[in-house]
Order: sequence, then structure tokens, then C-alpha cells
Amino acid sequence: MAGRPRYSHEQLKQFFDRIALPQSKRLYTVTEIQDDAKLQYLALLLKHTIVRIPFENLTQHYSWHRTINVHPQHLFNKIVRQPSRRGGYCMEVNSLFHTVLLSLGYKVFMAGARVYNKETGRYGGFSHCVNIAIVGNGRWMLDVGFGSNGPVTPIPLTHGVRREYIKTGPTAVRVVHEPIPQAVDQDQKVWVYQQCLKDDPKEWTSLYCFVDFEFLPEDIRGMNLSPWKSPTSWFTRKIMLSRFTTGLEEDGADGPGSASEREVSVGDIDGVLILFEDTLKWRRNGETKLEIKFESEAERVLAIQKYFDIQLDEQDREAIRGTVSEIRPNS
Repeated sequence: MAGRPRYSHEQLKQFFDRIALPQSKRLYTVTEIQDDAKLQYLALLLKHTIVRIPFENLTQHYSWHRTINVHPQHLFNKIVRQPSRRGGYCMEVNSLFHTVLLSLGYKVFMAGARVYNKETGRYGGFSHCVNIAIVGNGRWMLDVGFGSNGPVTPIPLTHGVRREYIKTGPTAVRVVHEPIPQAVDQDQKVWVYQQCLKDDPKEWTSLYCFVDFEFLPEDIRGMNLSPWKSPTSWFTRKIMLSRFTTGLEEDGADGPGSASEREVSVGDIDGVLILFEDTLKWRRNGETKLEIKFESEAERVLAIQKYFDIQLDEQDREAIRGTVSEIRPNS
């Protein structure tokens, strides 16, 4: 682990501010606490991160450079430090989270994942990543970069154990240890992250599979080229933001704003906000509570600020003009 980047005490403090972690719950090292407390702190950090840091691909649309850099210091400046405070897609937010956990003293590594395509019935190449933390005799998968279908708690690497997804929601999740159908060697098993509807508990849908050995930062940089540059990646053509919401967030006509410290720390996750192309939806407890269709770029930019706490400057707003992802009036 020589030379692996770490965040300083001051940087961890700024990260805790970014995810609205209460002062009373902040730990700057986990090396002296028991394993149960380590797991509880992992769950707390994951929850605050997926509520406060959006899964998004705005840099590919609202920036003049359109460069996705997954170096930990760049990610800190982009996602944590003011005035940027953006989010990111999987390689970005999972790499940031990985560096935070390393800096706190967790034994944790990143692993590559293949996303399942339901239409083709096949897995793609390595284009996603997860974190695997080792606590005591157990391994736990953490993913803060899979958007609205990502896990909301650490997932133990135990075959077939069903877990509630969102406490009051309609789905459950699990991981199974098995070969993927398209592999030549069916003796090689990987972990498959799956989801099912509670009213149909026998129908499990695979979302992605991941390995349980370490991917180096060099691997992550190589994998990052797929969502960033691939001509077949929807990330390059369509705008996407999402974040989870809690039961304490306002259920008014306009939906929630950006989650406060109390709303994140006290409330249970019960919904998700999704902005996809020209539409914003808020799903809570399995029901659509809010749906807004944008008629202009100005409306979408205001929604990005209101619901995801991301303020785009003039240069960023101009960068989308003339591109396929721009909202054109009456188009």
C-alpha cells in the first residue's frame, strides 16, 4: 500500500462537512474501535454519502474540458471543496470514498465490476467499480456510485442472504456467488448483485457482477475510459443525476431541496430523486411523489441547484450549447 494517497485530518473534516455528518458522530480513525463499531460507522458514512453526494455525469455536458480525472486529490477538489461541490459517476465517487476509508484506517480495496444489460442478457466489460471492506472475519461490499439502484447499506459477501433495500420500499437486494452464463469456465465464480420486488420474491434481476480481488488505481484509470469516452456509453449523450432521500425531507408540492444535517442523520432512507435528460422524478416508498418536465435549459439548471445543491457557473452553462444533450425550446 506504499504510496497510496490519503486525505489529511483537515480534508476528512471537509468531507464530513460535505456529507453533513454531525460533529458528535465524527471519527478520524477507526483503528482503536471494535469491529461492530467499524461496521456501524461504515453504514453511517455510506448513508450520508449517497444522500448528500449525487451520482451524476455533469462534467461530460456542463464543462468546457469534459475531462474525468479519477486521481484522489482532483476528486476531493471537485466533489468536496467549495465552490465546486459536484458529484460524480462510479469511478469518481467510489474512488473518493475509497480514499476516505483508507485515510480512516479501514482495510479496504477496490474491485472491478461488469454491468448487466437486461436487453441483451449479457454482462459488459469492466466499466464499474465497488469497494470491499474487510472487518473482522467478514467482507462487505460498498457502492456509492450506482445511482438509484445502488445498495443503501454495506452488503456482506455471504451467498444468497436477502436484505431490505429501502426499509419502506418495494424491493430487496442480495449477492450470490456464482459463474456468469457467458463465461467459458463455469468453475470461476464472481459476486452478483441482484434486486427483486418484494411481491415477487422468486424473480431476482442481476444488476452487476464484481470480483473479490483488488483493482489498482492504474486499473481504475483504465476502466474510467469506458463511461468517459466510449461511443456506446450513454453517459456521453444523456444527462443523469440521482441521490437518495430520507423520511424527514419535505413532501410538499415542489418536493425536497438539498438534505440538511438533521434530515440525513436522523431520517431513514425512503426514496430517490432522479433527473434524467429533461425530466425530474422523486420516488418515495415505491410511489412517484413528484414529476417535472423541463422546457428549457434554465429550468433544468435551476433544478440541479435546488435538488442536488450544484450551482453551475456561466462557463459551465454555456458549454452545453449546441450539443445533443441541450434542451432546446419547442424541440
